Amino acid sequence: MKNLIRATVAVLAVAIAAPAFAGGITVAEDGDKKLKFESLFFLNTTANTTKVNGAKTAESTGLAVDRAYFTLKYSFDKNWSMRFTTDMESNQVGSGLGKTQNIYLKYAYLQGKLAGDAAVLRLGQSHTPWIDYEQHLWGHRYVAKVTSDYYKFDDSSDLGIGLKGDVADGMVKYWVTETTGAGYGNKAGSTKGQDLNVRLGVYPIEGLTLDAQFRDGYRGKKTFAAPNQNKETLNQFMATYGMGKTFRVGANYLTRKIANTSKDDGYSVWATGNFGSGFGAFARYDAINNKNSAGTKLGKSTRTVAGVEYSVIKGVTFSLALEEGKVDNTASAGNVTKTSRMGLFTQVKL
Repeated sequence: MKNLIRATVAVLAVAIAAPAFAGGITVAEDGDKKLKFESLFFLNTTANTTKVNGAKTAESTGLAVDRAYFTLKYSFDKNWSMRFTTDMESNQVGSGLGKTQNIYLKYAYLQGKLAGDAAVLRLGQSHTPWIDYEQHLWGHRYVAKVTSDYYKFDDSSDLGIGLKGDVADGMVKYWVTETTGAGYGNKAGSTKGQDLNVRLGVYPIEGLTLDAQFRDGYRGKKTFAAPNQNKETLNQFMATYGMGKTFRVGANYLTRKIANTSKDDGYSVWATGNFGSGFGAFARYDAINNKNSAGTKLGKSTRTVAGVEYSVIKGVTFSLALEEGKVDNTASAGNVTKTSRMGLFTQVKL
């Protein structure tokens, strides 16, 4: 016990004394070997309401720790590294725990540069090609998820193998993964149908991004015990333009098909801007049309997000924002559900 206490105190002392920089702090360093620690919190105080056909069915206010990430990154040398990230999410009831805050694994992978930045191998539980990439461009995940994540068309992390890289002097980027398809938070390591998830990006001029995604698979549902599952296909296209941190505007089009079950298509438009002295604003609008396999429209889902933000110091940002959602299932279920979330959203990043 004494040795454990001494070791813990020593690590904390090194961490406190280590210089801070973008992307965490260096806990230990020896030549090319480096150990880094990072953390990210979403601390949000909001008022939330739900209405069905105009009648209020739910209402709540209060503080929520929406997410809390802790990350360790270790570089073996200039080519090989590993990452371990835990994730705490509210409103996830654990099996038999009776709790609404649970910690689970987000990332645990080995990365190796096989041919510099042109071919980088990922093995383990890692980012998927699209969601984290779009979140970086959108820049306001702590307030609102990107479209494919919000509507659960894709997962932000999955278990498998991937290859990514930059070619043509960075004008073309690719990321190809083969995963279980079940997404993180699920223990499935083996299925009878692996998912292919690909992103291809082209950057012809400074500030302009053109990206396409293709995902095809069974989302981890096809197993030996349940072989007859519908295949799900997702296609997404996005164009954005911006100048550094000054501003960025983006537009997405996506379509999802679940064989013999449903077809969904929609779009999103969004914009972010910084006014200087730490002040900025952001907004996005999503619209998804829900159809059956014959193409008959069953409903429509929309979401509007708008807010202003202020960065107090580097790593701490506050936003006053409103997120409103609407699901119109009049044609299929005979109801319209509206949700509203308004309040103070906080991001704390080390």
